[in-house]
Amino acid sequence: MKKIAKSIAGSLIIGILAGCSENSNVNLKQDITNHEVQASAPQPSSDQSTFKAGIFIDLNDIKDANFNEEIKNSLNILMGALVNKNEEEFKSAFATNQSADAHNFMLGKDYSFDKINSIEQDSAGRTIVSLEVKVKDSSDIREHNLSFYFVKDDQGEWGLRTID
Repeated sequence: MKKIAKSIAGSLIIGILAGCSENSNVNLKQDITNHEVQASAPQPSSDQSTFKAGIFIDLNDIKDANFNEEIKNSLNILMGALVNKNEEEFKSAFATNQSADAHNFMLGKDYSFDKINSIEQDSAGRTIVSLEVKVKDSSDIREHNLSFYFVKDDQGEWGLRTID
């Protein structure tokens, strides 16, 4: 009888510990997810010694009907503002102050805008420009695929609404 009780108690303890372990992993995963601000998972850059901040994309070379002059100008202003750490220019690139304020966390880092991945228009009429970007914060360099969402306002003008 004592052997059966010990076996049951041991099984219960193992089950409880395993359950706690699974819950802590769920909480850890949830915690990590809650702190991510970009949709794409940033990847550590393989060559950290050659990082150079700047804009290495010529937007004028892009010929796409969805990539009009308003969008090009706004994106160019934004990239320049991030590279130069200019808060005033950064805010001017967005359609609204509220949108700009929501993205203030991006200021103060070093950026390398390297490549345009895609330009698309979604079913809601937004133009989405995806860029390959390296971001250096302190000594950490990460590669991101950032998506810039442009929306047409009531006056028919395009403006940057969000970055994902």
